[in-house]
Amino acid sequence: MPSRTKPDFPSRRQLLALGGAGLLAASPPGRAALAQAGPDWRPTRPIRLVVGFAPGGSADVLARLLQGPVGAELGVSVVVENVVGAGANIAMGQIARAEPDGHVVGMATVGTHAINPSLYRAKLPFRVPDDFTPITLLATQANVVLVSPGVPSGSIGEFVAWAKANPGALYGSAGIGTSNHLAAELMSQRFGLGMVHVPYRGAAPVISDLLAGRIQMTMENIGTASQMAAEGKLKALAVTTAQRSPRLPDLPTLAESGAPGFDIASWQALVAPAGLPAPIQAALNRAFAKALADPTVVERLRQTGTEVAADTRPETLAAYIRTEGAKYADIVAQANVRIE
Repeated sequence: MPSRTKPDFPSRRQLLALGGAGLLAASPPGRAALAQAGPDWRPTRPIRLVVGFAPGGSADVLARLLQGPVGAELGVSVVVENVVGAGANIAMGQIARAEPDGHVVGMATVGTHAINPSLYRAKLPFRVPDDFTPITLLATQANVVLVSPGVPSGSIGEFVAWAKANPGALYGSAGIGTSNHLAAELMSQRFGLGMVHVPYRGAAPVISDLLAGRIQMTMENIGTASQMAAEGKLKALAVTTAQRSPRLPDLPTLAESGAPGFDIASWQALVAPAGLPAPIQAALNRAFAKALADPTVVERLRQTGTEVAADTRPETLAAYIRTEGAKYADIVAQANVRIE
């Protein structure tokens, strides 16, 4: 049996204190000056791109891949700043309270803008969507159902039959409230599996215990999952997105495998503080959309199983955040998962 490490989440007081600590230096916006922003707006100093996760993660990799092309397009440096802690809530709080002049933007994710508002009992240092200006959806990644090599299942149907015959089977995730946790929880709900969640601190120990057979299933990002499956170390049974992934075109979706309408993806998007003038929003949108269309960027992302957003309009992102928020609010409520 794997150890059930207690997640290291901050208390309400710590969260608010940490969120406020990074915000004290934020100055009030110069509304008169911002109102004069014209259609040819250009940044006048480096752009700070805030990422609420550690270096090396998918959001950080994407930010660093885009910073060069975006900086070249806008004529300034784009500086990626990792502000880690509290499920990226601290970083989002800083973005929400920054001056809306185009020089501070942030990497929103499925966690920050769809899951956390329902997951945290503590009052977050930001409101979704009120405290943000949408710029563009950037990219999405499918998760993959992975099972231990010792589980006698080669398909979702076989795994469901096995899990029902083995009540109390374990599934692992990178932490409570992560997208892979909630995707696995939704799958368990939809198929009536009654599996037991084992949270870890990150994905690496999940894979280690899955390989050793100490847990039986996990949801993993398609980049890691496809590599493990190709090497024959773990068995990939289905993808969590509505459509099959070009990275694993022969792997069925969960929707095809007995869970109609199942559609869970990790995603990243670009947001700015609320009140950003429309000309600045448009300029940032053009720069990031152009970077996303760069063939080199597209190919490098696809090598990791990441799909570039097909629709980069700000209004599309705004609608997507609303629908994703409603989806995860329902999953969190049904799973009765909350973080104090």
